Amino acid sequence: MKPFDQLLAVCPNFFVEVIESLPDGLIITDRESVIAYVNDQTCAITGYSRSELLGRRSYEALVPASPWPQMQARLRQRLAGAAEEYELEVQRKDGAQVWVSIKGVPFVDEEGQIQGTIGSLRDISARRHLEGENEYLRQEFGGDLGESQLLGQSPGIAKVLEQVATVGPTDVAVLITGESGTGKELVARALHRRSLRNQRPLIRVNCAAVPKDLFESEFFGHVRGAFTGAVRDRMGRFELADGGTLFLDEVGEIPLELQSKLLRVLQEGQFEPVGSDQTCSVDVRLIAATNRPLDAEIARGRFREDLYYRLSVFPIPVPPLRQRRGDVPLLARHFARATACRLGLPEPTLGEGDLEALQQYDWPGNVRELEHVIERALIIARGGPLRFELPGRGDPPPSSPFPEPRSAPESPASLEDLERWEREILARHLEQKNWRIYGPGGAAESLGLKPTTLVSRMKRFGLKKPWARPLPGG
Repeated sequence: MKPFDQLLAVCPNFFVEVIESLPDGLIITDRESVIAYVNDQTCAITGYSRSELLGRRSYEALVPASPWPQMQARLRQRLAGAAEEYELEVQRKDGAQVWVSIKGVPFVDEEGQIQGTIGSLRDISARRHLEGENEYLRQEFGGDLGESQLLGQSPGIAKVLEQVATVGPTDVAVLITGESGTGKELVARALHRRSLRNQRPLIRVNCAAVPKDLFESEFFGHVRGAFTGAVRDRMGRFELADGGTLFLDEVGEIPLELQSKLLRVLQEGQFEPVGSDQTCSVDVRLIAATNRPLDAEIARGRFREDLYYRLSVFPIPVPPLRQRRGDVPLLARHFARATACRLGLPEPTLGEGDLEALQQYDWPGNVRELEHVIERALIIARGGPLRFELPGRGDPPPSSPFPEPRSAPESPASLEDLERWEREILARHLEQKNWRIYGPGGAAESLGLKPTTLVSRMKRFGLKKPWARPLPGG
């Protein structure tokens, strides 16, 4: 007797025991995809017992109706003799979705006729989530994570830090308000570090940079084929932030028609990806930021009042730099050190006269403008004496930050005047920069704004160069 025949004689259930010891799930189906056998691991992955699975069509038991035609096409391929490996999101008995890797092969009888398929299943949910996080991190940061510390010793910053310490460890929604460039994102990062979710990711969405027709996909993800260009499934930011924190920067830019869906996620923790009928559940702590007065947006019908109250459970206003002038020397020295280190230059010494001049300036672009001014001074000096290009200090530079608008009043008399003034300032900078927004020497840099913030304001005021394509989302 051959050794293997001896083994079967001693252990007649050998093959069953091997199958049950596999780390992967195993499903055997007939020519109609009716389940004839499942192992214990399949039950563990799907949450169903054997009796609940046996006799049912595999795709009807484990996936919603929308992918059934695709599954039937795959069955026809198996019955024609083809094997295939693919990834699929199956629905557990408890309603949760689990990503599995499936390898399907046909099996034949003693006469060589294909009688059905054998499928192995491996739970890859953790891997898919990590892949989604990695993709987000590559897109979001591209290398430099930037400065993540909120610096300052002024009473205004001390109050912000006190509020962060108070609300950070909770799951309460926070609305951070303040002018552009004040450091709202740094406050969001400080809140996340203080939270009990700090071992999970902080996922950021710059709402001003998302095209209007892609907001829903950006937030909730999409399945392959949901729209033109959706060549594969993509996780949305809510799913990426599951268990962690989602930071919605410039939240006032979210289209009104999407705000009800955002409110539903905040209230129920559920959503459907674009093109899918599967409901996903998430546990996310939300932090939002805006440089707009949302109460005014509500009055204009551009923002939902119920969403505003949901977002602003704990508001944190961040003071502009002109209200914390005592922090300017600390910030200036910090930016000078960081820039010199990054550019491989000797660390400069800032004299008292330099620091006094920096403190006297109003900084309409706030901390970000200060950083850019310091960086420009170091680049131009090339290790020599620093020269800060500030209005009112010597001869103004060719394109100094925030020049006065043409024929502007000394101060705006109304909100309408203020908006006209702001529009003229933006238009003047854009014309001077030949409508270049991004990069060194662009209009965003000269204004001390994020490029995405400038794009948002251009859309708001209808500023477009005549030969250009529409702005993103416009």
